[in-house]
Amino acid sequence: MIDTVMIGAIGENEVAAVGVANQFFFLFNMVIYGVSSGVSIFISQYWGSGNRREIFRIIGLGLISLVLSGAVFTALAVFFPIPIMGLFSDSAAVLYLGREYLWIVCISYIPTAITYVFSHAQRSINNAALPMAISFLAILTNTVFNYLLIFGKLGLPALGVRGAAIATVLARFLECFLMLLISLKPGRPLRGRLQEYLSFDWTYIRSVYGVVLPVVMNEGLWGLGAVFYTAAYGRIGTAALAATNITNTVQNFFMVLCFSIASAALVMIGHQIGSGDKEKVKVYANRFTILTGLLGLFLGVLILLSGSWILSFFRISEGAIRSAMVILKIFGLTYCIRQINLVLIVGIFRGGGDAKACLAMDLSTMWLVGVPLAFLGAVYWRLPVEQVVALITIEEFIKFLMAMLRLKSGRWIHDLTEGI
Repeated sequence: MIDTVMIGAIGENEVAAVGVANQFFFLFNMVIYGVSSGVSIFISQYWGSGNRREIFRIIGLGLISLVLSGAVFTALAVFFPIPIMGLFSDSAAVLYLGREYLWIVCISYIPTAITYVFSHAQRSINNAALPMAISFLAILTNTVFNYLLIFGKLGLPALGVRGAAIATVLARFLECFLMLLISLKPGRPLRGRLQEYLSFDWTYIRSVYGVVLPVVMNEGLWGLGAVFYTAAYGRIGTAALAATNITNTVQNFFMVLCFSIASAALVMIGHQIGSGDKEKVKVYANRFTILTGLLGLFLGVLILLSGSWILSFFRISEGAIRSAMVILKIFGLTYCIRQINLVLIVGIFRGGGDAKACLAMDLSTMWLVGVPLAFLGAVYWRLPVEQVVALITIEEFIKFLMAMLRLKSGRWIHDLTEGI
């Protein structure tokens, strides 16, 4: 949110360029979030069952997987920036600025991946305060250096989008350093010997990835679908890209609390499954669903009331502002359903080890409903961007019905600690 606001103070091409470049990071983010979430399913259930030794090797497997993924995405960003961003925009100015940003920010991909593994692991063992504190310091660092390097303060050069990229890299490296320093301190629960992190064989890898891979596919293909949405918006025009980049950032800002509830649901339900208390699992699932619905209603109203004020911070065209205002209204009116879907799929069902059903629900609605409607609306029907966003929202209603039926069935509860 801070990055987008600060870059938005420069101009429309700049905010569109950073948004386009960050679509590639968004896809990478979905991959590392998928692996980290899959790893945390096991850690939470092992923590609930009291099996500490298994936690070390699942962390080791997650780290190796994500460092390799980070290396691949970094190489793609270095060698193929224009083809990657050309999927979303054909504006020469946007592509040039986006390339400058992507070449720098990709340096942070591997440290970000390492941070994700340990951050999810800390939450899974009931230590959510540490990732929170470190994230706060990273955001503070990013904000300060954004101000100094984007606008050229205290005698530093005004680097624009390159300054934003450098600030992000500095913040990510600090975040990774602090997370490793504290997590691996002697006496900490996640501190193990090197051989304990690497004590897995191919049989173990296959067993774990039977659960982790559907989560990775879920996040990766969901992220790819979101990238396709951006590609559809890009066919409408630069103003549409700017409007959707800003509104998606605003929506993500409001989604933070519901993502946190999803993370808490995954951990708490995983603990109860690991301890063998399946009745409490169902009670927790129902409470989380009700809590999320109430919170979604409150946040939806907040978005509706604060939309004009939020958009006043951005220096973009009047047409982009009008579109962004309508999109925020759509988000506000549908926010409750979006958040229930998120907590059920990302939190409750995953905590129950039901990764394959999550994959089926998310991808069937996105790829059979959302993505086709996005391109029909943007390319074939030539609708304005706000109407395309409204069309895509149909997928959330279908997903809601599927998720509620799955919750009621109880078939989403699986003990993954047995037989691995």
